[in-house]
Amino acid sequence: MLRTVHLNILAKRLPVFVILGLLAPTVAQAFTEDLCFQYVDKQAKSGDVTPKAFNCWNVQCTDSIKPENAPAGCAVKGVARYVNAIIQKGLHGRNLLHFDTVYLYARMQGLTDSDALEAATYSQATDLGAYSHTDQYGKALTTLQTDDLSGIIRTNFATSGFALHFVPWLRAEGSQEINHRFTYDKNHQQTPFDKSEALINQTRLWAFGGRSTLCNFGLTKNQDDPMADCFTPQDNQKIFYSIPKIAGTPKTRTQAFEGNNPVTGQSILLTNPNTCDFNEPSTCQYAPDYAQTIKGTTKSLGIYMHVLGDRLSHAYCSDNAFITKGWDRKQAKPKAMASDATYSVWYPAQCATISHVAHHYLETGHKKLPEQSKKALEYSYLEIQEWIKATDYLKKHSEQKPAGPNKGYPQLNETAKIAALVGNALKLADAGDRNKALCKIALKGYGITPWHDGSKDCKY
Repeated sequence: MLRTVHLNILAKRLPVFVILGLLAPTVAQAFTEDLCFQYVDKQAKSGDVTPKAFNCWNVQCTDSIKPENAPAGCAVKGVARYVNAIIQKGLHGRNLLHFDTVYLYARMQGLTDSDALEAATYSQATDLGAYSHTDQYGKALTTLQTDDLSGIIRTNFATSGFALHFVPWLRAEGSQEINHRFTYDKNHQQTPFDKSEALINQTRLWAFGGRSTLCNFGLTKNQDDPMADCFTPQDNQKIFYSIPKIAGTPKTRTQAFEGNNPVTGQSILLTNPNTCDFNEPSTCQYAPDYAQTIKGTTKSLGIYMHVLGDRLSHAYCSDNAFITKGWDRKQAKPKAMASDATYSVWYPAQCATISHVAHHYLETGHKKLPEQSKKALEYSYLEIQEWIKATDYLKKHSEQKPAGPNKGYPQLNETAKIAALVGNALKLADAGDRNKALCKIALKGYGITPWHDGSKDCKY
């Protein structure tokens, strides 16, 4: 039987220097996995799983009496333990915002079960590279399995895939702006996001079927034209990036991972997973036309939902991480920056491990939901709604219609109330209870049955 692609898949996609440098937690986690299962035979990393879901953070906070209520410090101290669990112990899981919420919102607004599941699965796979779905006991539920998205996973430096997780903004030439807050405004003409959000806007247009390509960092031959071509290798464009590894405090930037990457079309689909060695990027091959193949589909919708969520999840970092031509910033120009680098992006101290892990720990399972999580819940709902309109989904699927709310549940146009309802579910301390609460919203609130894991009664 097909098993879920567990978190150990990350170990196969993590270069040795990433593991040794503890960059797995640094760059890796977006809205990080919060619902985990574990194989009974931990050494085999396969076969039956323990039937009860648990908080992934408990792996890091195992020394606390009540790990789900432990202070954020335990999550920081337990980073190495979490990485070890990924690599050694068959830990596998998913994120309830990247996966469950995307599925719920898509079903509420009229997508078929299979299309909603595909969107949610590709949203989760954007972190892990590949993902296959499971039932409430962690066992395979469907043969649906994603393509290999290793080109855009959160630890791929060679393809600049990390930028779709730590999403920088593009500073206009001559501007001195160093901090840019991410906002949503439907009154904007082409997109609800500011023009400086080049990567977000481009990913959105692609997911909505408006363009055929994705470009590294959203950079094109003409930033004023949303349909402009990506640079080609012959254009010889490069971008220098600097990402902090581990910081003593959120304000102290120490060692950084740095490099100079070509700026071309974004690689997504890995075509040789069996022979690709991520320690030797030249051995990895990617399909050149994959972005064009899935534009405007639920696959691209899922990827976009993930990138949008990460822009908000990492706002504490990304608001302060911008792309500029050359080295146009107050920091001293790094020695590692190539003399012919056309662009640069510099991630500040708060993007490093300690600040990063502490922020993620608070995103689910706590009494207070972070402001960025609230925004992610609202923006995701609105954007799935907009995607349905842009692609004429309901016209093409005449048998489908949006779900009707039962008594006491918000109407589909009450975005803030729906986001608050889902947010309350994500506050619950126990991971299994969070899943159960989302299941009840679907089944009891909107008549969506079964839940994505096959449950028809939300009893686990």
